[in-house]
Amino acid sequence: MKVSQRTEYGLRAMVALAGKYDSGLMSIKELAEQEGIPVAFLEQIMAELRRAGLIVSTRGAYGGYALEKAPNKISAGQVISTLEGSLSPARCGAKCDKMSGCSTRSVLKRIEDSITDTLDNIYLNELVKAGIDE
Repeated sequence: MKVSQRTEYGLRAMVALAGKYDSGLMSIKELAEQEGIPVAFLEQIMAELRRAGLIVSTRGAYGGYALEKAPNKISAGQVISTLEGSLSPARCGAKCDKMSGCSTRSVLKRIEDSITDTLDNIYLNELVKAGIDE
């Protein structure tokens, strides 16, 4: 599995918001500068995260972004699946003519389940702490 740059940026932005969770809103400019992400690209990512209910935004001179829930309630899996979609290493789908009797489907499904389980059990607060401890 390889995540896109968009997903990496989104996860980094979410970890940055988690680090400032008790400090209020972060402006898009502040977030973009801190993480080295182009503002226009970050705006697109943040819009998708907002639509997914992971962040909230406030407009205006003192506006910005914040996490919708506490950092210990948002998993890396939620962020990554919102931005990346399926985490499956396979291209299995309804159009595959090998769906029944596929010799590799079970192992690929186990890989997908393992990745999903791992990401769903890593929370933003842990990633903030990991960044501080490094």
